Amino acid sequence: MKIVNEYRAGIFALTGICGLVDVACFVAIGGVFAELMTGNLLLMGINVGTNSFEWNQAAMYSAAIIPFLLGAFIAGLMTSGRFPLGVRIIGYPVEYACVVLAAIFTAVINPPQLENMGQFTASDGYLWQRMVIIAALAFGMGIHNAIMRKHAVPDIATNVMTLTLTGLVSESRVAGGPSTHWQRRLASILIFIFGAAIGAWLLRYGAAAPLIAASVLFTLALWPLMKGRTAEVQIATQKGN
Repeated sequence: MKIVNEYRAGIFALTGICGLVDVACFVAIGGVFAELMTGNLLLMGINVGTNSFEWNQAAMYSAAIIPFLLGAFIAGLMTSGRFPLGVRIIGYPVEYACVVLAAIFTAVINPPQLENMGQFTASDGYLWQRMVIIAALAFGMGIHNAIMRKHAVPDIATNVMTLTLTGLVSESRVAGGPSTHWQRRLASILIFIFGAAIGAWLLRYGAAAPLIAASVLFTLALWPLMKGRTAEVQIATQKGN
């Protein structure tokens, strides 16, 4: 039970980390999301539809989407069994390294925050440096999302809150549902919001501040997450209790 609870705590920590990382990427670094690809596709469609698509923005979208897909592909190879190296033992540390290295690189170069929140323009400068930061984080988040598809704890979301909100309401007792694990769903939503809020507040200390906070939190969560194999077995035997 202790291992299970620690693993769940690690997943909750990842929820906060996702909020911190995406705030830094979208608001201060590149006007794109490192792990919320739905948001990137939506913003890209808006830019195309309003004829405001510039090559600088295209570079940022590429820096987010392509490494994300690459990370997800590599993690998929491990979870599919083609390269059975233990996706949690390798995947989580690689994701952790991506976050930490991005935080260090951002702190060293100290790029100015975007003039227009959520929109990168040529006048913001540091194009390739911003792309490196985004790419490192997106690669790690691609691995993260692939792991979550195979080894997530039921009803604990780390990023996509649409289904979590839907399940919280549509399966509630008021709606005639079983209200299964509503505490987990509500906790995921609140932690994600809290992570984003803390990340936005930390931006007053520079673009690297939310990433440093994410690195610290990930340091605390890494070992429980790497013990995921034992946790999964125990969670399965508990049948969601």
